[in-house]
Amino acid sequence: MSSGPPRTRLTHAERRETILEAAARAIVAHGVHAFRLQDVADEAGVSQPLVSSHVDDRDALIAEAFVRVDERELAAVEADAREAEPGRTAIVRFLRRATIPGDEQREDGLLAGGDGWELWSQVSSRARFSPVVREAVSARQAAWIATLAGLLRDGRAGEDVPAHVDPDRVALLLITVSDGLGPALNCGLVDDEGARGVLTDALDGALR
Repeated sequence: MSSGPPRTRLTHAERRETILEAAARAIVAHGVHAFRLQDVADEAGVSQPLVSSHVDDRDALIAEAFVRVDERELAAVEADAREAEPGRTAIVRFLRRATIPGDEQREDGLLAGGDGWELWSQVSSRARFSPVVREAVSARQAAWIATLAGLLRDGRAGEDVPAHVDPDRVALLLITVSDGLGPALNCGLVDDEGARGVLTDALDGALR
């Protein structure tokens, strides 16, 4: 009687990746201040002691899970934007996908739709009380700003972005607008179409 093919054991790195992804889902599902290691274990389909063996510090787990997810999301958003014509089209595509859950998104990220925003919201609330989480959030925010600044620099090669525009300053402004729209969308203060309009107005004003 055959017992079937042998099961492939995950490497330490692969198991840790599974736990980090599960931690991100647990944060979204239960809240950053309320989730337990047991919640992470349930999401990962492993035992709680196994999760504990991979976790040195709760805030370090939050920060690392957040960074892993956000690195992948930014890479997907940037790749999508760079499929468009360099300049305004690529910038708008980046901003819309970064801001509006589901807008011009493919199923290529760990957290789909509004879950990415919820992860940012939850982790940011913990940053106030935790230096390690605050450092992670700051670094990821800087990465989004730098990526958008790169798209703005590419746009200066054409006529979409005036030569006098400071890409770093404009990117900071536009990411700040995007961040502000997240809570407004979540509470229904603005709908998707309204958010697109705000992004357009902010971009028009920044590129004058």
